[in-house]
Amino acid sequence: MNPKFWTEICRISRELSDEDNILVVSHHDADGITACGIMIDLLRHFKKKSESMVIKQLDSTTIGKINNSDHDAVVFTDMGSGQFSLLRENKIRNFYIIDHHPPEKEYEKQINPHFYGYNGGLDISGAGLAYLVAKSLGHAKMAHLAVVGAVGDMQDSDGKLHSLNRIILQDGINLGSVKLKYDLRLFGRQSRTITQMLCYSSEPVIPGLTGDENACANFIQNLGINLRRDDNLWKHYVDLTHEERQKLTTSLYIHLLDSGIPEYIVQGMIGEVYTLLNEEKRTELRDAKEFATVLNACGRQGQPETGVKICLGDRGEEWGNARNLLQRHRKMLREGLEYLKSNPPRGLDNLYYFDAGDIIDENIIGVIAGMAYGARIISPDKPILAFADDKDDRLKVKISARANWGLVRSGIHLGNALRENSRIFGGEGGGHNIAAGARIPREKIDEFLRNMNETFKAQTARKL
Repeated sequence: MNPKFWTEICRISRELSDEDNILVVSHHDADGITACGIMIDLLRHFKKKSESMVIKQLDSTTIGKINNSDHDAVVFTDMGSGQFSLLRENKIRNFYIIDHHPPEKEYEKQINPHFYGYNGGLDISGAGLAYLVAKSLGHAKMAHLAVVGAVGDMQDSDGKLHSLNRIILQDGINLGSVKLKYDLRLFGRQSRTITQMLCYSSEPVIPGLTGDENACANFIQNLGINLRRDDNLWKHYVDLTHEERQKLTTSLYIHLLDSGIPEYIVQGMIGEVYTLLNEEKRTELRDAKEFATVLNACGRQGQPETGVKICLGDRGEEWGNARNLLQRHRKMLREGLEYLKSNPPRGLDNLYYFDAGDIIDENIIGVIAGMAYGARIISPDKPILAFADDKDDRLKVKISARANWGLVRSGIHLGNALRENSRIFGGEGGGHNIAAGARIPREKIDEFLRNMNETFKAQTARKL
């Protein structure tokens, strides 16, 4: 780690440790929820009075709520760096920013990796930064949550975690809370039966298997793999022997290639998986990717505080509630993907786009947009912009943008593009190079699309 960065983390952390009566404000996705959980755990460890507020966006409305709260200090995790001017304009007092998004400007109480040569979209997540704050103060037990945050933020999209995330991962391994393995990365390795894991696969969609549980069962049995364990319960992927896992993975690899799936998608099916050893086997919380999905479900279904409580160890009533939210979330994602299959995105020279109106909820529109690549609804050659009605203001529209690492390497930076163009139309936006969001007046969609099309053209031209 850059020594100057660590020195700065230690300095700001010491200042924070002198505060009391603290409000932690964070984003409602998996990274923001884990960051919030890590920070609340730290403050409780030092017996600080603290509360949390987990929100979908930092704007004038939410800032008003923060100003009206009775707290002596505010800590923004996984947000704030791109909204610094907004915070100043609205006279937020005594605040700290612990964020990995591209910063608007320097600030003496801000921890941001971009100032030290790190890429906040790949090298470390908001949860990772919160963990480093806790570690600098001698409380380093939440490395596993930082791994969940990084995975939830798609920082392992190329099959592994990198850079500062790697340091945190090793901390988790050393603590005995995380296990690293190179394996099949299909969703549901822990919580789903083998047939369900294949049947519900959407990243990638498996031709002839996805959506057909009987075909999946036959596929597995034809490999000589028994669907049931010795106790007659259905097998999960984690119940398979090493030889059975190799056999299934190899057969899936060949099946996908024979079905014409591009090799880069097939290769993405295999990589590092992160098992959380302190969680119960065959539950969603045992696997980092599934844990992140649970937290995303809590946030996208409007109950992010349930996710924070899960991070802090609740495995009773709140865990039951989280599972119900997860089922609802999955149902909405399936319905959203079906809508997209029936209403394919349109294309301009340098982007794809679709407007779902009120059919797809604004809280999951970005997830659906990202799934369009894995489901082969769109090709990987251009970024995609997804529009949905803004529930808080019907005159505005929520925009979620997604790309892939190939596009990022070609010069695409969604966060910069959305930030620049949303401001032109009186909106607000930002994010990472591979995933970002914005809000603009609905009447400006056509002009906005034209501008974004030209922006993406310019971004890739600069890279040539």
